[in-house]
Amino acid sequence: MRSGCSIGRREKIQKEGKMGKIVSRRSVMAALAIIAGMFLLSPGLSFAEVYSSDVPTATSPISVGQTGLNWSFTITNPTGGQGEDPYIGIVGNDIAFNPFYFSEKHQQFLYDQEAWSIPVCWGSYPLATPYTRVPAGDATGCEQFRSSKPINQPEICDTQGVVNDFFEGDFEYFGEPNAVITKQNAGYFEWWIRLPKKASGEINICIQCGILKPNTFTPFTGFKAIEQCAAETGERIGTAWCTQNQVAPGVNPIVTTALPRLTVMAYPGPYAPVDFKPFHLTAYKNPSTYKLSRNANDAMANSAALQALDGSVNARVLLKSCMDKCVVAKIPVTDQVNALNEDEYDLEAGDMIQVRMDVPINNTVDIYCNSQSTRLAGIGEGAF
Repeated sequence: MRSGCSIGRREKIQKEGKMGKIVSRRSVMAALAIIAGMFLLSPGLSFAEVYSSDVPTATSPISVGQTGLNWSFTITNPTGGQGEDPYIGIVGNDIAFNPFYFSEKHQQFLYDQEAWSIPVCWGSYPLATPYTRVPAGDATGCEQFRSSKPINQPEICDTQGVVNDFFEGDFEYFGEPNAVITKQNAGYFEWWIRLPKKASGEINICIQCGILKPNTFTPFTGFKAIEQCAAETGERIGTAWCTQNQVAPGVNPIVTTALPRLTVMAYPGPYAPVDFKPFHLTAYKNPSTYKLSRNANDAMANSAALQALDGSVNARVLLKSCMDKCVVAKIPVTDQVNALNEDEYDLEAGDMIQVRMDVPINNTVDIYCNSQSTRLAGIGEGAF
């Protein structure tokens, strides 16, 4: 099969995305220069210093100095920025995102993490396993995408994809190659992602996979299957092809035992002040009271507001096809004990988050996921 979209289509979308960035950045820089000139460049004055690694931002604040009739005007954009701003983390260097999955708004918050000294690969964990699909080669210590299934499927959320030869796996599409877990099959998807910033608030764990009713991506439906047979996990599937069962009042329309279960853990990275023991993150149930429920020993307790993301039957998740499902994880706090009696620790930029989604054998639908199907998102401090 062809990996991802065809070269022509991939280059087109990447060039369009980059051109949009170039135009917007040049416009900002030009406007900034004009404004600066209006205030500073009266006769006899000169621009001594203006530089930026990207879109200029003023800091500390703008530095303006005068020596006789010569002025200096300095705008800097320090690496990593200052203050708190949004971030998005994916498997691999975040700047290597596929633009099919991220809007222009979100692309602003996907950074070149290695330029900020947040390594994609560091240390000896996680190990590379036979189930590591991304990256190829020796992935020891690297951000990874793993699956019990091979990556041999296209991106079924691209409605404009082209089937050249279905049986040879020859497709053209936007997006990344996928692995699929089909109806009545068990398996898992797993993402290892480093935090690009020190989290200063709760961490959104957002999952976006393609979900189809069973056996509906065919040579006849092709990439139109998603417009005819989209599904959600735990859906009650009808006996006819591409149908859904309706239920009577009082009957749950969701097969809860068929829902995937989430396990989310934190591991120390290169800047962790303590080589802490990995621990499970805890999710706020949403909506809920968001209370920090605790037991008699002052440890957190699973409740109507909280749930440890431990892969148990109480950590199930319902995904809708091609749409984001975000789980809100409480920010870990040093010396707080979770419901599994594990010690939490403050997280730093570079710490690794493992997100594993286990699909049970009574799964009712076909689930397509790839290396960029899961992202970490939140508000964070500059790397340094």
